[in-house]
Amino acid sequence: MTAGTDFISVKNIFVESREPSSWLAFLRPPRAPRAILNNISFSLPLGSHATVYGGEGAGKSILLRLLTGTVMPVQGTVLVNGKPPFQQRLSAGYVSSEETEPAKETGHTILTAYARTHGSQNAAAHIAAIADALHLESCLHIPADELSTAQRLRLNVARAALADVPLVLLDDVADHLGPGTVSELLVGLFSGRTVLTATRSPATANALGLPVLLLHQGALARHGTIEEIAREVATPRAVDIWVEGLRYDLLRNVRKHPGVLEARLLPTSSFAGQRLRIRLQSAHYLPSLYDLVSRAPLLRVEEIPPTLHDILERL
Repeated sequence: MTAGTDFISVKNIFVESREPSSWLAFLRPPRAPRAILNNISFSLPLGSHATVYGGEGAGKSILLRLLTGTVMPVQGTVLVNGKPPFQQRLSAGYVSSEETEPAKETGHTILTAYARTHGSQNAAAHIAAIADALHLESCLHIPADELSTAQRLRLNVARAALADVPLVLLDDVADHLGPGTVSELLVGLFSGRTVLTATRSPATANALGLPVLLLHQGALARHGTIEEIAREVATPRAVDIWVEGLRYDLLRNVRKHPGVLEARLLPTSSFAGQRLRIRLQSAHYLPSLYDLVSRAPLLRVEEIPPTLHDILERL
């Protein structure tokens, strides 16, 4: 891939849900197709990491499977590394809690067979290293149907790591294993790979701290960091300031500021001064607020970062 080329390129994608054909279809007219993904476009460079966020039925799983080539759009183009996904073995990088393994096979047997299929070099050493990174050593020789949900999911993650594909798609993995585990994978086993992590939890998306592809009602509502999206949709912002000897004329002037929604004193035991929580209409008003409060003897100023929940309230 040449410099400046997008590793993932999705342009004007439409995906529809259609009723399966049935011999009863002649009894009633078929329902119109329902758009699952509607005119989706985005691009990502090689090695980038992003969160795909959306509520129940937003199309997260469909979008990930679109990138593997197992779901085809009715319109638009999808390219991964310059080629259509169905021409590559990208499904090896897809990991979901809904995937199942042969019930009576052990994790070690499954991974060994997988390594053989994908031509992994030094398979035994590779499996051992991956199992160690995923804390799977104690359950590698247990049949798959005796593993917990988290253990089965770690086994599926191990398969994706073993396949050594350039694209990894984690479908609700962070919701089951925790964002901390996924963050470790991004700098460990999946370092250098392009990774998309789908979640329906705003708290998980916040904890991951990655750029977000925000799906809303079948459309890509926003794409960027949480800070960037928060500025685009003008979410309210909060600032805490600790002031030595707060004067009530300053508090009065803060409350009169055109961008201030609320200003109130909060209890604090960390500093000798008083803590003032200021809530603004948007980040647009931060510079003028700082100009106003800088006239007081400040001990500390702390901006409270926006959250995905703040953004969702503006959609």
